[in-house]
This record gives sequence, C-alpha cells and structure tokens, in this order.
Amino acid sequence: MTLPKIDNLDIRKVSEDILLIHQIKTPFLFSCCDGLLILPKKGRNRYSIALDLNIEPKYIKSLNDIYGPVSNYVCTHAHVDHTCHVYSWEQNGAIIHAPNPEANFLLDLHNFYRGFGFDEAMDYISVEKFGELNGFHECKKVNPFKPGDFLKFEDFNIKTISLPGHSKAHIGLLLPTEEVFHISCLGFDKPKPNVDGFGPWYGFRQASIQQYLEDINLAESIFLNDVKYLTSSHSYIVENPDTHPFEYMRAKIEKNQQKVDKALKTSDYLKKSEDDAVNQLLKMDVFFPKRKLKDFLFEIYTLWESWIIRKHIQRSELFNK
Repeated sequence: MTLPKIDNLDIRKVSEDILLIHQIKTPFLFSCCDGLLILPKKGRNRYSIALDLNIEPKYIKSLNDIYGPVSNYVCTHAHVDHTCHVYSWEQNGAIIHAPNPEANFLLDLHNFYRGFGFDEAMDYISVEKFGELNGFHECKKVNPFKPGDFLKFEDFNIKTISLPGHSKAHIGLLLPTEEVFHISCLGFDKPKPNVDGFGPWYGFRQASIQQYLEDINLAESIFLNDVKYLTSSHSYIVENPDTHPFEYMRAKIEKNQQKVDKALKTSDYLKKSEDDAVNQLLKMDVFFPKRKLKDFLFEIYTLWESWIIRKHIQRSELFNK
C-alpha cells in the first residue's frame, strides 16, 4: 500500500491496514496527539475507524477525503491534547466514544474546568483562553463507556485497558486480532529514539505516581505477551520485544523524584509543612520555566507543577523521615 503525502502529516504503517498518524507542526503544545486510523477490511469493518487521532480539522478533512467515511472515533481520555479537535470528526460524520468519568468533558468546557480541579486554583476564563489557544470546540453528542469495556464496530474489536495513573478515565486500546496496543498518554513521549520528552504526566489531583508504576507494569506485560506493536500518543512505533518504552517511563519518574529531593535538600524545606514545601519549590521552577509565562498560562502551569511536586514530596524518603 502506497501512503499518501499530506503536508504536515507523518503517516506511518503499523500493519497493512492500520496507520499511525502524527501532525508535525501544531498550533500549540497541547493541541494535538498521534492516533491510529483503522482502514476498511473485508469481513471486519466496511468503514474507517479513528482511534485517539486528535489533529486539526483541515487534516481530518484530508484523511476523510482519502480514507473516509470514518464511522467511529474513540477518545482515550479528556486532556485537551486528546479532545480539542474531536468535534471535527463528529462534523465529518463519525460517532464519538469516550470513557467515563470524563466523557462529558467533551460536551462542555465547564465540565473539564471542574473535573480536573482547575476551579480550585483559577477562574474559568483562564481555562477558556487555554481552550481557545488549542482550538477546543465542544462535541454535540458523546457515547460514554466504562474503562475496561470491550468496544465492537462491526467485526472490529477493541479491548479498553484502564490505565488511571494519568487520569481517572485514561485507557489504552488493545487490538487483540491485529496485535497492536496503543497506550495513549502513559508517558512514552519520545518523537525519535534519541530524543526524550517529559515522560509520565501526573499534574492533576486525580493522577497517581504509584498507580502510574502499576499501569506501566501492566502495559509492559500486555505488550510482551499479547501483541507485536506498541503505539502511543506522542512517539514512534515499537516492536516486541523492545522494552525501552517501559524502562524510559520508570526512569523519568525516578529522575523527577531526584529533582524534588535535590530541591528539598537546598534549604530548610524539610522542616516545613507539605503545603509550605510545595509553595517554596514552585518558586524554584523545578519542572517548568513558569517565570517566563504570563497570565493564564502561568496559572495553569503552576497548578500542574504543584501537583507533580506534591506527589513527589509525598513519596520522598527525605520529607517523610
């Protein structure tokens, strides 16, 4: 099969009828994610199916013109980089499916604002501006499902795998017949083998480092025992038995712990309360260059970093002596 050339899209073949698609240049850091396009196959699915492929509307139209119609779209969770352009798939005729408890975040940005705890730290206008920056538009209808459910579109089967360390609804998509496992935002975010990303993301109250480590172990077991190919939202295709993605994610979490422990050692923060220690470390820009940010971006990055720092303080052997 010859792959089409679409400006600003990197289209890679996972298997003969499954494509991993990446938007090269994006409007903002959190406006897009890579996903899969399942092409029609006789006796399996008559129409294409999009899995977690959040790209700008003009590219959705291009793909739909070539491979459409796309009958169904599956979202893996409701962080903005996975939701802001989903409305365009809906406008092009796809039925939208998303996991609870975040499915209704696609219907109303206020649900996103409250559901992820932004309301505890900032006014709604800040999240509204963030949504506009990333091109977010609400969907009209979303079919919710429970993480862990099986999804069936004609004779194409998906086993959703709950990976809640990243967010409560976050799922991986296991395609058992095709031997592909899409781990979404578990934390393997290397655009190339020699280029690192941030790693696992746990910058909300609902996220959990311990659960993340358990999710990584589960995903590794599924990959090694059940499939040939591993894909994710921000990385390249990995073939069994390459375990680098899982080693990378664990190492990133450990490196983050070391950053927080080092910051705690620099002064008397160990003698302070947890809240005081978090606030002091926030001033140090341990993870993000917040001092370079203004207005709503400063507020949002501060919220994210506060939870990342807090979770590592809670795990720190130094702080919990």
